[in-house]
Amino acid sequence: MLHLMPINSPDEKKLFVFIYRKYKYLMMKIAYNILNDHFLAEDAVHEAFIKVAHNIKHIRNVESAATRRYLMIITRNTAIDMYRSRKKQITHEISFDELNDGYLPFTYIETDIENETLDILKNLPVKYRDVFLLKYSHHMSYAEISKLMSIPEGTVRQRIARGKLIVKEEIHKRKKK
Repeated sequence: MLHLMPINSPDEKKLFVFIYRKYKYLMMKIAYNILNDHFLAEDAVHEAFIKVAHNIKHIRNVESAATRRYLMIITRNTAIDMYRSRKKQITHEISFDELNDGYLPFTYIETDIENETLDILKNLPVKYRDVFLLKYSHHMSYAEISKLMSIPEGTVRQRIARGKLIVKEEIHKRKKK
């Protein structure tokens, strides 16, 4: 198991295995929701677990909301990075024969818009980004997010509203450029 290579102590190995068994399906769901591909999602989860293995000494309570958020954020960011690199790779693989097709420029515009949106979301302050992505990427309700993050439901609503304002302002700024 390549995940365990950076882990030295037997206690940390047990902790890693427990984390893996407890959270692998949640992490897979998060990655799949972003990548929409089972195999890419598996790769993203694998990479996320490698990052977890390198930082295992920072995890003490597997059952805590902080650990769950940490794993969700690592998985989400890894999947987003894979999504971006995949989009870039796909646009570079287009042959010159396809350039005559009127559909192609529209594809480039869509990709640019998607990348800009991902950039805006990735640059949101963490407290807004997490609830924002849980709500719109993972289609969780306010109550589910509240329970998951151990914060009041009103706080979730407020962070989503403020996150929307930040995204709206950033889009407006970028349109002016």
